Amino acid sequence: MKKSLLIAAAALAVASVAGSASALDISRARILQVDGIGLSLGVLDFTPLGVDGPFCDYLTDWYSPFNPNDVGICVLQEARTPFAPSCIVNERLDVTSVVTSSISCVGFNLKGEAFLGTSLLLGESCIGGLAGVVVFAGCGVGGMTYPVEAL
Repeated sequence: MKKSLLIAAAALAVASVAGSASALDISRARILQVDGIGLSLGVLDFTPLGVDGPFCDYLTDWYSPFNPNDVGICVLQEARTPFAPSCIVNERLDVTSVVTSSISCVGFNLKGEAFLGTSLLLGESCIGGLAGVVVFAGCGVGGMTYPVEAL
C-alpha cells in the first residue's frame, strides 16, 4: 500500500512539474504551501552540504507553520546534470534539475504536527519557485499526500 501511494505521489509530482525543475537558491527561505488552499506547511531553509555522487545535498531546516522554535530536519538531494554539474553553481542559480528528500525527513502537516517519514518531490512551477508533492507516510493506514509549492 505504501509503495503504491509513493508511486501515485511521484506521478502527481511529475504531472505538476512544468517540464523541468528549479535548483535550490539557498539565498532565501521558502514558504511551503498546499496548492489550491494556500495553507502553510512551514518554512524551508537550506544549507549546502556539497557533492554526493550524482547529487548536490542540502541540509534543510523545516520550521513548523505555528511555532518557529519547532524545527524538523531533512536532507534534500538535487540531481546534478551534464549542463549543471557544479554544486556551487547549483546553490546560487536556477538550473534544470529535480529535488527530492530522504524518507527520514521530519516535516509538518497542516496542524503543525511533526512526522518522521515525510518525503518531498519537487520541480519547477510555471510561476517560479518549486512545486510538487509532500507525502506523509506515517499518517494513518494509507498516508497523506499534499500538492505543494515553495515560493
